[in-house]
This record gives sequence, structure tokens and C-alpha cells, in this order.
Amino acid sequence: MSNLRDAFDLRSDVLYLNSGTHSICPRSVLEAVTRYQREYELNPTVGLLTAWSRIWEVQRSLARFLNADVGDLILRPNVTEVMNAFILGAPLAKGSEILVSDVEYGAIVNSCRFRAERDGLALRTFHVPLTHDAAQIVDLVKGELRPNTSMLMFSHVTTGTGLTFPLVEIAKACRERGVLTAVDGAHAPGALALDFGRLGDVDFYGGNLHKWMMGPKGTAFGWVAPRNQQRLSALSAGWPTFECPDYFEGFSSGSRFAQRMAMLGCRDFAAFFAIDDMLSFWSTTGAARIRTRLAQLQAVAETEFAKLRWKSLSPPPGPLRGPMLTYEVPEPLQKFGAQLITKIYDEHKVQVNVPRVQGRYAVRISPHIYNTEDEIVRAANLLSTLKP
Repeated sequence: MSNLRDAFDLRSDVLYLNSGTHSICPRSVLEAVTRYQREYELNPTVGLLTAWSRIWEVQRSLARFLNADVGDLILRPNVTEVMNAFILGAPLAKGSEILVSDVEYGAIVNSCRFRAERDGLALRTFHVPLTHDAAQIVDLVKGELRPNTSMLMFSHVTTGTGLTFPLVEIAKACRERGVLTAVDGAHAPGALALDFGRLGDVDFYGGNLHKWMMGPKGTAFGWVAPRNQQRLSALSAGWPTFECPDYFEGFSSGSRFAQRMAMLGCRDFAAFFAIDDMLSFWSTTGAARIRTRLAQLQAVAETEFAKLRWKSLSPPPGPLRGPMLTYEVPEPLQKFGAQLITKIYDEHKVQVNVPRVQGRYAVRISPHIYNTEDEIVRAANLLSTLKP
């Protein structure tokens, strides 16, 4: 595929630089979703009865991409549901604490708060400074772990600044201390080359497929270390919870964990079926080519947005740098708060995100392979004209 943009349906009047929230799907993936919906409707009963074995094959394909065992994965519509399954279902001792940093995604922190308030646990937050020193972050986390810490919830790539936590080192330190790790990997799949063969010290990991993977909206996965699978309580019950119906046997290869944690009930399976088409796009295009292009676009964005003289909140190039760049907006623009995202779009048709990072609002830039250098230059020039 010579021109990567040719694979997408794009609006010429919008500069879309918010792939960190939702990427744009390749046309082939969108067409597959519609095709699967139509095929299903030809006989919905047969569609439902055969869906589970088909989902299992999709899960097997995803496992190969992630270098994971198919039986260690679960599928869900989004990473929030995945993380809820982990945070609310993991065994945490009475009187213990859940530890989170102050750069985490608010929805997942709320899941931790819900668990803490429900079960009488403590929820403690620690500060993560803006740093480019991986060893400093690992030492910081080690220093925050206490004898009563039962779970550390942290992001692989933070949503606010794109900081990439040293996952392997942190997971190792936690496991040595008997602390469960629940990793919010919403922004990692696709942007980073995930290899679960190297993540054996991680306990629970959740990732989205509709961000950097450019997958169908409403697709995500979870990974559970085998040592924790029998300890994780399902949050809801249905047909596969106890004596599993025959048509679920093809789903799980007989794995009771897979059956207990399966998505329940009737649903639109088309987006999940199209995960295979998403993986085909990655195979045809080439993962290395995609990530090389992401790095090229990010370098252009860094150069152009530096001209605004806004404070950069993202790590410099290196192991802590994720796929996004974030800049704190000047004081006169702080008053707009989260509504700044609407102001920028309405005035300039530039789509960015406006996260709140440690109490300050910022603009987050996240281009993908369907963007061009010229679009990034134009976006930076337009944002330089923002008036309070």
C-alpha cells in the first residue's frame, strides 16, 4: 500500500489529531463490520449459536499478534470494562490498600474508589513528577509500596502526557512484594509492540483495540496471568458460568476460566469478528512501517508545536515517550477548561483532546498514519491564533 491515507475515508475539512481517543478505522475494517452484521441477519439464530466458536478463533488470532496464550485473554467492548473486571474481581485482603498515581485515567481511578468504598479498603494516590528518568520512576513506585498495599493500578502509557511507565521493572518489583498489578494499557496496543511472553510478572492487563490499533469501535481485550485465573471472580453470571451449554464448548477449548469470563448474552458481534480484518490490515501494511510512520509524524509535531512556546508535559524521545504529545495551554486559555476542545474544533476544525494533567489543562496531539506533515503544520499554526 503505497499511500497509507488511501486506506481511509477522511474529511478534507477536518484536521483529525485525536487518535489517542479514537482512531479512524481503515475502510476495509468498516466494510467488514457491516458485512458481518448483514451475514448475521440472514439467520440470527444460527448466527448466535455459531458466534462463540467464531469469537474464539478471533481471540486466537489476537493472541498470536500479542504473543499470548488464547486462554489468557478475554474480550470486552472497552478497556474500562476490562479494568473493572480486574479491579472489582481480584482478591484483595480486608484492610489493605489500592495504590494509584496522580496521572491515571479518571474512570479507572473511580473503579478503584468503588472497590475501596464497597469493601472497606483504602485508596491512596502518589505523585509522579514530570521526569525522563525510568530508574527514578521505578524507585518512586518501590518507595510507595507498603506492607498493606494489595494492588497497584497504573497505566502502561498515561492518557494525559503519553508517559510510558517501565512496565517490566515495576511489575517485577510488585510481584516480589506480593502486590497485584492491574495495568491500564488503553494506549499501548499498536503504539507499542506488546509481547506478553515478556510480561510474566504482570497480573492483569487491559488494552483497547479502537485507539492505536485502528480497530472497530467497541473492541478491547484483557490478559490475565495464569496464576490468577482461578482467583479472579466474575462480576456477572450467565449460561457459561456453571454447566456450560454445548455451543460454548467451541469458544473455550474447554477452559473454565474462558467460559466464566466470557461476554454474556445476545449482542452485536460484528465488531469483534472484524478484529481479524484489523489484524489483516496490520499484517498487510506492516507493523514496523506503521510505527515508523507514527514516529515521523510525532517528530514533526514536536518541532511545530515547540514554536507555540507552550510547556511540554510529555517525556523527551526515549523509552518513556509514548505516542502522544501534550502541551499545557497558557494561563489565559485555562479558563475554558475541558470546553477548549470544543472551542478549537468550532473555530478551526482541528480535533485534539484537552486532558487535565495534575490540575492544569493541556492540548494533546496524537496523529496517526492517515495524517500528513502538512496537516500537523497547519494545526500548529491555527492553534497559535487561539484567543482567550
